[in-house]
Amino acid sequence: MSLDILKERFNGKLTTIKYEQEIDYREKTIKNLEEETNNLSNQVVNLENEKTNLLQELNKARNFETGLFSTKQKEFENKINERKYDIEELESENYSLQEQINKKNERLEYKDKIINNSNNILKEAKNKINRLAAKLQNSKNSKKELKLEIRKTYKEYLFEINNFESQIKDKNQLISEQKQILKEKNKKIKQVTDIIKELKTKNDKRNEVINELSDKLQQSENSLIVENGKFQKEIDSKEDTISELQSEVDILSNKVISLSETVEDKSVLEKRLQEAEQFQQVVKNTKSNYKQVPQMKSKLFNTDNLISMLKEVSKQKQGPKPLSWKQWIEIPENKYLNELNHKIAKKIFNENNNLYLEDERRKHDRHSRMELEASSTALLPLTVGNLKGYYSSTSLSNLSNEDNVSQWDDLSESKNHLTQGTANAQPEYNAVKNSLQFKRGASDIDHMDFTTGLALSEFTLFFALDFDDNARQVLLKDTAGNDLIEVLYINPNRASLLVKGNDGTNSVSSTVLPDDGTIPQSKRHLLTCRKKAHNSDDGFGQVEWFLNKTSLGTNNDYDENILQTINELGFGNSGTGFEGNIYEMAIYEKALDGGQLGKLQDYFIDRTNISV
Repeated sequence: MSLDILKERFNGKLTTIKYEQEIDYREKTIKNLEEETNNLSNQVVNLENEKTNLLQELNKARNFETGLFSTKQKEFENKINERKYDIEELESENYSLQEQINKKNERLEYKDKIINNSNNILKEAKNKINRLAAKLQNSKNSKKELKLEIRKTYKEYLFEINNFESQIKDKNQLISEQKQILKEKNKKIKQVTDIIKELKTKNDKRNEVINELSDKLQQSENSLIVENGKFQKEIDSKEDTISELQSEVDILSNKVISLSETVEDKSVLEKRLQEAEQFQQVVKNTKSNYKQVPQMKSKLFNTDNLISMLKEVSKQKQGPKPLSWKQWIEIPENKYLNELNHKIAKKIFNENNNLYLEDERRKHDRHSRMELEASSTALLPLTVGNLKGYYSSTSLSNLSNEDNVSQWDDLSESKNHLTQGTANAQPEYNAVKNSLQFKRGASDIDHMDFTTGLALSEFTLFFALDFDDNARQVLLKDTAGNDLIEVLYINPNRASLLVKGNDGTNSVSSTVLPDDGTIPQSKRHLLTCRKKAHNSDDGFGQVEWFLNKTSLGTNNDYDENILQTINELGFGNSGTGFEGNIYEMAIYEKALDGGQLGKLQDYFIDRTNISV
């Protein structure tokens, strides 16, 4: 039909109306081709969506596989490794399938480019036809040139149409091949899922056997601990004797140092005493009409006797507790010493406080060893690995009610003791609750410092405690206050749980908000905070809080690369510090698994009489 029209045009029989009709027919043909192209594009998009869904299912299977094996205990990792070979083979097969899909995707993208180019060519042909039609209407003198261009355009159009049809055939063949590959891949995914289920069943059976062996091993360990306890008692008694002798040696050394320093300043004190006596003599002589009455130096003003007497009186009035300089100088004898010689008074002040602290540490060490000896089989936290600190209020039971605590001993091998040298910042021992009590107010800003700061990538923290009625309760923090483990009360029965970190460049904050009435104030609780790796692909970790043994919620947006720094227990700030009682606290540099976590939670709940 198109050749006849061209012949008529070349023979001079062409009319404008016929030419316009032919152009309309070609335009309709081009529109039909464009609609077919859009349909094919939609089919390609649908296939790509199916491919995306399959890839997501593959990732879920991989995540399930990874999560399955990551929760197993170290004690039976060797047995699980026996099955890793089979899983690696399956993963290699999945990898080869993924490469095939990628290659097919590249081919699809290439074909899409060809189709887009064909569409562009069709649009250009349409534009040329439109331009030729415009030329035809504007000038009859250009008929010959127009006929030549129409013939050329028509040939190009036929060529593009043929090329486009061949491309569509290739694309249909590629789509059928892709469907076949996806069907085969679905079959292999089902096979992998069946194998994973079989491995899970076998691992569960092996876990039961391993747990039975662990129970038997624990029983044998308990019997060995009892036998070793007898030998440990003898060793500890020898250590106590050595410790007492060493403490006496230290005290004598301090006395020798103090006496030697006192001798150096003796001449200064004697001169001032002589000046005072001369002044007293002048006053007495003035009152007796300037008659000089010879007096002899009294033995009472001998410097050695005076210093010794004032020192003993100061020590008795100070009592068995450390004092600040302001409190110490309020004692009249100490004030007199300071007026005579500030340097000697300052040394005696430091000596008295150091003697008290040494005596306190010696008592703490002796009591801690006695407690550890009496309950060596009961201190479960000491048997779990990666322990960075374990603190129990039972180690303070030798103190009297409301005694200040300058050091809370770490019962673990780390010996990362909590200390506080400032009197008005020291917490108190509460004998009624058998707890370490922290207060907040104008004169009390109780907090304690770790001997060695901690920087933890993952951790598990246990707090057996109760809160007073303040809103902000900072449990652990770094020196600058950038890293916080905090409980923030919205009302007396509802609190949000916060973990905040900052490495100097980036900061992160994780909040879990339980329901109202979950964590009421003035009630004893066991709070557990655990941070673990969550998704190694995106670099985010998971923070989870527990009340007693119940999970309160998780937050999966904590940056794994930011370490949690810990330097202080509580906060030296009257508005944001911790106020309440702590009974037990443990810090692990590890995200403990479900088995270990549950046993330790049972231990702390039972040990501190928490009602669940």
